[in-house]
Amino acid sequence: MRKWSIGFIISLFVLALALGASPDNARAAEVIKWGVLIDLSGPTSDWGKNQVKGQLDAMRWVNEHGGINGKELKLIVIDDGYKVPRGVAGYNRLVDSEKVTGLYIQSTGTTMTLIKKIIADGVATIAASFTSKFQDPKKTPFSFFVSPSYGTMGRITLKWIRTTWKDTSRNPKIAYLFPDNKYGRDILAVCKDYAKKIGVDVGPDQVINWPTKDATVQLTNMSRYDPDFAYITSTAMNGAVILKNAKALGLRTRFISNIRNFEESLITLSGGAAEGTYGVHPIAPYGAPVPGMKKVVASHEKWHPGEQGTNVYVEGWVNILSVSEALKSADKTGDLTPSGIRDAFEKFRDFSTGGLAPPLTFTSTDHRASMAAKIYEVKKDRFAAATDWIELPRDMEYFGK
Repeated sequence: MRKWSIGFIISLFVLALALGASPDNARAAEVIKWGVLIDLSGPTSDWGKNQVKGQLDAMRWVNEHGGINGKELKLIVIDDGYKVPRGVAGYNRLVDSEKVTGLYIQSTGTTMTLIKKIIADGVATIAASFTSKFQDPKKTPFSFFVSPSYGTMGRITLKWIRTTWKDTSRNPKIAYLFPDNKYGRDILAVCKDYAKKIGVDVGPDQVINWPTKDATVQLTNMSRYDPDFAYITSTAMNGAVILKNAKALGLRTRFISNIRNFEESLITLSGGAAEGTYGVHPIAPYGAPVPGMKKVVASHEKWHPGEQGTNVYVEGWVNILSVSEALKSADKTGDLTPSGIRDAFEKFRDFSTGGLAPPLTFTSTDHRASMAAKIYEVKKDRFAAATDWIELPRDMEYFGK
């Protein structure tokens, strides 16, 4: 994976400052500002840089193809370093000073800290935190995200394990590896409950915090339980260390990465240790043969020649394509307010991104965008689909939990 230069990072901030400049009154009516609160310098910055690159490129593509009904879409990017106090300060700047129409928030901790304020302020948000706690519009009326929740993807993984398990003498065994933060702990209660119901045994948790420099102790502890599978909640630069340590220990356990760990840079960062491991993901790998990928790849090759594209970059596109669709709809009705944007999202019915993600549906009573994901395997340094779409029902048992 090509390293991010200091110059490129600085350029993001220059762009953010430029986009944040106050337009004159005549110009203001023709510009729609959307905030992006993301980690470009902290423990998840590898992920954040790919995400923001995808969002900025999608913004550029949208503007080159008519904008928001002729209006220009501008993203104002603020780096929060994955620190909650910086995230709160960034939110206040975006909402109070920049007067954004809505915003994207990466950090689970920041989003959960701000949730009451988001409701009170009435700000439409798209989250990178795919926690199911933001899916019930009765509790979080302005919160959306473009994926199954972390818990849903965890249950999809468990369903795949159970339905493909061949040993009739015992249940399959799984262990969970995660950082001790709100993001890392998010799926545990739901997935452990679901595992018990379908017949998957769960071993002792292994906490692997960030930055991950060595996970040998935790993996050695895990090996005493000898799980058939281990589910990694992390990001690629941290998860790569886990996979390298596991390979060095010669563990037989099959590793499954969550959406934030399973991106193309994991292959490079792990030095080959990701080969044969799995991941659960609803976003198409970069370059996948789906109709919506053509513009994504063409834009990446044009604006970032020689750099690696990732599914995180593709997810950035999905976020902005979805936002732009909602903004267009709200603008057409003359209600470009948080309530108008919320209503526009809630009219999504199988909204298509050209195969970049499953069709997206939101309603006034259910903000679950999708219940489907695929299991992928790393084969010869590429992501190969190990399954077709695995979809769970929109039942209420785990809704909002």
